[in-house]
Amino acid sequence: MKNFNIMKNKDKIVLKDLFAGVQKVVVVTLCIVFSWSCQNRNDADLTEPLSDDLISFNLSENGKIAPELLIGEWDAIKFAYTADGHKIYDVVKIKSAYLVIPVVPTSSVCEVYDPESRMHIASEQWRLRCINGSMWICSLSGNSIKFTLCGTTKIGLPHYPHEELDIVWAFDNAYSFVIKGNELMILFTGDEEDKGFTSIAGNKRINLIIFKKR
Repeated sequence: MKNFNIMKNKDKIVLKDLFAGVQKVVVVTLCIVFSWSCQNRNDADLTEPLSDDLISFNLSENGKIAPELLIGEWDAIKFAYTADGHKIYDVVKIKSAYLVIPVVPTSSVCEVYDPESRMHIASEQWRLRCINGSMWICSLSGNSIKFTLCGTTKIGLPHYPHEELDIVWAFDNAYSFVIKGNELMILFTGDEEDKGFTSIAGNKRINLIIFKKR
């Protein structure tokens, strides 16, 4: 009986040691995994963004820039950020806004002369619908895009921050565009400190506005 108890105790010690060894392995493995994950995340956060030209080029490599594909109605669905034109981070949803593109390209001026009426009338423009409506003329060169505001209603925004302010900022600072499937992406630039309003993105970085074709 005494020998049996000794053997039993030895088995307990062996099992205890085995469990402790397994526990150490698990802890070490988890530490390595989390360390690697955090390191990767930190690396991504610390990655220096490419130049606007390179980001724009990379975006265009994965889509189409044919102007005729722009014509139609587009729902604004989100803002996002890209540092290289490939990966997208910091998505911020847009609740309610859409863009109507009747012609490409637009006239280079907000008003054109109509010889029949002998009057200057509004040229065909891109129309952004949010709380306020706004009209824009748009010039294109390759995948480069530039907007000029022709006019807007001033109903007043119900609260701040509001997505309309960010959308207008994106248009004012538009840099290039690309169409991927049924999505239109517009890359914009601009210094965050110059905004003069509180962005709906909060602390997130944004340099893309993304539309989906209706």
